Amino acid sequence: MIWREPRTRYQAPKIVERDHYRGGGLLVRAGIGTNGRTYLYVFAGGSLTALRYRAEILHPLVWPFIAAMGTDAIFMDDNVRPYRVRLVRSYLESESIPQMAWPARSPDLNLIEHVWDMLGRRIAGRSVPPGILYERQQALLQEWALLPQQAINDTIASMPRRCQACISARGYHTRY
Repeated sequence: MIWREPRTRYQAPKIVERDHYRGGGLLVRAGIGTNGRTYLYVFAGGSLTALRYRAEILHPLVWPFIAAMGTDAIFMDDNVRPYRVRLVRSYLESESIPQMAWPARSPDLNLIEHVWDMLGRRIAGRSVPPGILYERQQALLQEWALLPQQAINDTIASMPRRCQACISARGYHTRY
């Protein structure tokens, strides 16, 4: 797919090529922590509902990961609707999973977004880009396994700087 700014009329320096893989997308979830991470979970299709979130993410992925991390661990997600329903809140409370308060319309300081970016760059840097959906799934799983834990640790260690930059910018955009 080619994108260009309006009124640039095919000027070569103004054209940006974008590859959009055909055949659908993948919904993935994972958790990160200092010196640890969950496995990468690929949803088998369909919509993400609160029931699926609890059954496929919270119980098999989050609960054991938080338990292994110890008493200092805090669960952080975002404000997607299925994560905020009573069913999910009740589950987190019943399993004593401490959750970070995440206000609506807050600056996105969720570190997993930066890890997703690292993962995407690794896949984009492959000599042969994955084509069909199955190939993309396999590439994601392989690159997740190869992603250096130190890169995740460095991202987590940058959190105080990120928070300070957000405070200094009064909640507006930062370089992060």
